[in-house]
Amino acid sequence: MDKKNNEPIRFPFSARTVLDEVPDMDAMTLEELKGYLRELEDVLSRLDAVEPKDENSEAYEDWAEEHEDLEDLIDEVLDRIEDLS
Repeated sequence: MDKKNNEPIRFPFSARTVLDEVPDMDAMTLEELKGYLRELEDVLSRLDAVEPKDENSEAYEDWAEEHEDLEDLIDEVLDRIEDLS
């Protein structure tokens, strides 16, 4: 967070939009879930590419939070795929 105005620090690429717009996975078919998983893995890859170098910075903390949230969402999708398989 930017301490001046309490806004999240923005990266050249952010996963926040994907994380804020999670579809109803219970209503998705197995094929839709697999496609969604591929999209999330692509987002994770792009997020990895913009990892801040300074692990002690606020930017890194914000990036790490998005990264962890995205990994958690991927785990949820994998669990749902396993349920349907």
